Amino acid sequence: MAPLFLTACEQDRIQTICETTPQFCADLHEDSWCKFERSDLIRARKQQADTPNDANIYALMASLKTYHDCLDPLLAIEYTKRKERKNDKLEATIKAKTALIQLEQQTIDSDYPYLLLWHWQLRGDNKAKARFISLADRTEMQQPELQKALAELLIIRDSAAAEQALHRALSLYDAEATVDSEIIANLLTLYIRERRYRDAWIWTRVLSSLGHSAMLNLERIDPYARFDEVQQRQMQQAVDSIIHQLETGSYHRS
Repeated sequence: MAPLFLTACEQDRIQTICETTPQFCADLHEDSWCKFERSDLIRARKQQADTPNDANIYALMASLKTYHDCLDPLLAIEYTKRKERKNDKLEATIKAKTALIQLEQQTIDSDYPYLLLWHWQLRGDNKAKARFISLADRTEMQQPELQKALAELLIIRDSAAAEQALHRALSLYDAEATVDSEIIANLLTLYIRERRYRDAWIWTRVLSSLGHSAMLNLERIDPYARFDEVQQRQMQQAVDSIIHQLETGSYHRS
């Protein structure tokens, strides 16, 4: 009964928001399609109104895009009995897109890292990309996903800086957190490209130990496994140490 109870409570909260602050709900569709995306957008609007800042603007933009992208494919559905439902969704989709474009223009000069990534990744803004890279050592950049994004921008032109960002990303995880396997996959790509066979051997086993063996192409990795038993024991000790550090939130590059 717990999930049903929580869902009911959530709907009560959304209904309360819509009754007390109808401006957060007035331009949204009303039926059950995309209801979770609709609820997330309502909450994001309220959060931004209550606490206006770049972080909440970013969250609102993400919610608008998710809501728009959920509704957009439904517009091709032909309703035979209640065509007003289609019109309802069409208007909501157009208004969500318009609101998103307005927020993009509003945030074009922001140095909030997630907004810079948005403008680079979704709008192809090279100035935003350059500004994001320039923030590499800032406190606000010390989050795993931001360091991962930084590394992906640097990996072609500055592999040393990319490697540093990837290790920093791993060091930012708390104990028992779920590590993004793509961070380790990016490390492997770098090590394989640079023929750093010992590092490739170690990190393939780290990735496998974390339950992501399906990501590994063993045919590419086998040539790096040509180490004698003593070397493999030493490297396995390094693997065990890395796994322990990641599990306890104490990872540091040795």
